[in-house]
Amino acid sequence: MKRTRPARGTLRFIVAAGGLVAAAACGGRTPEAGETGGAVADEAVRAEIERVTRRWEAALIAGAPDDAVADVFTPDAVRLPSGEPAVRGHEAIARALAGSVPLREARFTIEDIEVDGDLAFANGTYRVRGPDDVELGGKFLEVWKRLETGWRIHRVMWD
Repeated sequence: MKRTRPARGTLRFIVAAGGLVAAAACGGRTPEAGETGGAVADEAVRAEIERVTRRWEAALIAGAPDDAVADVFTPDAVRLPSGEPAVRGHEAIARALAGSVPLREARFTIEDIEVDGDLAFANGTYRVRGPDDVELGGKFLEVWKRLETGWRIHRVMWD
């Protein structure tokens, strides 16, 4: 498939969609009795974040990412789009995503996750394809935070 550079407006739509990696809330996990945490806890966190990521891809394909913001981000989350001002908090993030066009494809591949208490640091690559078959890919870095309601994105940046 030939990769083309989209027009500025199209690029903004795709980047806005591609920079987010999560959807509905999922419950946090505490170690079981006898568990020391470590690799077992890290694997459980990764599994939860991966499940949320698959749900987020579905929200992007459905064209409704703005409806999922409260279930995806911490209340004081910050999105850091490349070349644009930071977007802070639920309301601003939802406004930034309002009117997103459904994507034909959205795939986020987490390469590494490191867990430190109630924070997790994830990085990987993404590939999204718009309705006009314009494709965009890049890499992302996320900080996830465990809230009472589950793991949510606290900070995200991408290129």
